[in-house]
Amino acid sequence: MQVNYEAFIDEAKNKMMKWQEINEQNMWELYSNKDGYIVYTKKNPENGINMNRTQTEIARTPDQILDLIGDVNKRPMYDEKVETAHVVEQIDANTRIVYVRIKAPIPFMSSRDLIMVQKVYKQNDGIIIVCSKSIIHQKTPPIPKIERAEMHLSGWIIIPQPNQMTKLIAIQCFDPKGDVPQSVTNQYAKLQSDMMKAAVKFIALNYK
Repeated sequence: MQVNYEAFIDEAKNKMMKWQEINEQNMWELYSNKDGYIVYTKKNPENGINMNRTQTEIARTPDQILDLIGDVNKRPMYDEKVETAHVVEQIDANTRIVYVRIKAPIPFMSSRDLIMVQKVYKQNDGIIIVCSKSIIHQKTPPIPKIERAEMHLSGWIIIPQPNQMTKLIAIQCFDPKGDVPQSVTNQYAKLQSDMMKAAVKFIALNYK
């Protein structure tokens, strides 16, 4: 059966753009505000899974930022928690199936992996969105001894600002699956902000 990847990921993108707003309706709770990184958390109203939202600004162009975070093959270059990441299938110029394997957060836990559809959107107002969501892909079945996690929603929103600054927002709703201690689950907001910090540092050093 032919999968309508465009409709699938468009729905996820629309939810992400609605939920990214900090307002009373979205019910985000401030988790931390330190060193220019603002982190919010809340429960996904659809499934009760924790969601995280991290925000910062960087003095680089949206296209420079997209060059790094829009290319899954570059993920291990800045995210030390990723074992491997690559494109499985290119659907069109802006849509692809990607595979990411994440290191175990603590000893004696298995690694987690994800198979996702990812799409890049470039809006007329200059905003760029990179959105990902888990799928079932027949050519990439679960691997023994690696837990297949689920990304209900993941994305970067890249927003040009005055004075050559760019606002960067990351939103994630991640279910690690399997038997995960609550203490580890509670760390995912910090792990997301750490990933953003690492990406921003890499961009600042390597994109002039």
